[in-house]
Amino acid sequence: MEGGILGKIVWINLSKGTIKVIEPDKSLYEQFLGGYGIGVKLIYDKQKSGVHPFDPDNILGFATGPLTGTPAPSSSRYTVMGKSPLTGTWGDANSGGFFGPALKRAGYDGIFFEGVSSEWVYLLIGDGKIELNDATPHVGLDTNELEDRMKEELGSNIRIASIGPAGEKCSLLACIINDKWRAAARSGLGALMGSKKLKAVVVKDKGKIPLANEEMAKSLRQKLIAEYKQSPTFQLLSSFGTCGVTAMFVASGESPVKNWAGVSDEDFPNAAAISDQSVINYQKKKYACFGCPIACGGEVKVENEPYACETHKPEYETLSALGPLCLNDNLESIIKINDICDRAGLDTISVGTAIAFSIECYENGILSKDDTDGIELTWGNHQAIVTMSEKIARREGLGELLADGVQRASQRIGKGSEHFAMHLGGQEIPMHDPRNTPGYGTSYCTDATPARHMQGGSAFLEGGFVI
Repeated sequence: MEGGILGKIVWINLSKGTIKVIEPDKSLYEQFLGGYGIGVKLIYDKQKSGVHPFDPDNILGFATGPLTGTPAPSSSRYTVMGKSPLTGTWGDANSGGFFGPALKRAGYDGIFFEGVSSEWVYLLIGDGKIELNDATPHVGLDTNELEDRMKEELGSNIRIASIGPAGEKCSLLACIINDKWRAAARSGLGALMGSKKLKAVVVKDKGKIPLANEEMAKSLRQKLIAEYKQSPTFQLLSSFGTCGVTAMFVASGESPVKNWAGVSDEDFPNAAAISDQSVINYQKKKYACFGCPIACGGEVKVENEPYACETHKPEYETLSALGPLCLNDNLESIIKINDICDRAGLDTISVGTAIAFSIECYENGILSKDDTDGIELTWGNHQAIVTMSEKIARREGLGELLADGVQRASQRIGKGSEHFAMHLGGQEIPMHDPRNTPGYGTSYCTDATPARHMQGGSAFLEGGFVI
């Protein structure tokens, strides 16, 4: 095929250990656009109805679109799909970085897994081979440790999508991490991957993606980039990344405050401490995903204890969920939690929401120090917030409850705690208040995946973010 399509899908049965390559009819790609589209169709056709998310028959898919890995600007993303362990409904998440383009360059549009392996495995695609290998020696490694070790073993020209310890323990807040810091974060799909005893998907990218007209594609890329650079949104994101909007969103009411019960900068007056230049002060190097002229990412370093770490620059969602949502204006603590979550493989939106929920329960006498292992879970207590994030990552103490999301935690705690559990259909709500941008309210409730902000809808226009 051409036009950015390889025409090949890898289909794996982990229970049987079988691997086959299917070549769908071209009509699949024409009628169901992008990785999301072909994934929906394949899973709908092949999966039994009514399966439990951890049932072996629940299919986990990784898929790319026709633009992934091509000269199109910002063409890095891939989509992960399956029945969500967090919501019990359709679940999807997507991520940037380099994994999606690498999968395409390895010769495949997608990979789908059914069944459950009897032992921990990882999938390796490269050098004309597709094989399942023993991952037992890698169990327990965090996502950063795993990537370093696998590159030592397999070479530096690999790209990895993996789960950390949270996914291994089937935390319903677990996500899938690629390139150490990029996350397919929502829907608890890291738990689905863990339930299949699939530690990682590893690809080597040596091939070429077929294009209908490569020269025209390259020329159009340059034209689009020149236009993009005139956009204020482009300039903001290129200068700061998404952290550049944090203080502005708190002031406007876009960012939820105090577990959605607070009022913008009246309750969180020091938003500048966790926004734009305050974050950039920790940045050591900019970072761009494949083919992206914006380069909104960055590598940051906290020099001093207790939060010393080197990690990825926190995005707006992370800053908001662990900042104003918890009334925490200690930036170094947020950077540390970002590192904890990336390594464990956890969705920072859900982790921040779970901690804000637990703080409100503690402040209202529903939880006591006996419940929190002596942690004083009060608003803005950054030491307590970091400690609780570690407990969630380890499924320890109160973290055992919070690791499966606020809906289930409130059901087990009771005592009226459900009033403080901010979720839609079981998924914690993103850091965009529909009272400020109503389009998000529509997409949160009507999208197949509940509480998803990446579909956007009219909300992007309402917020004035147009490139």
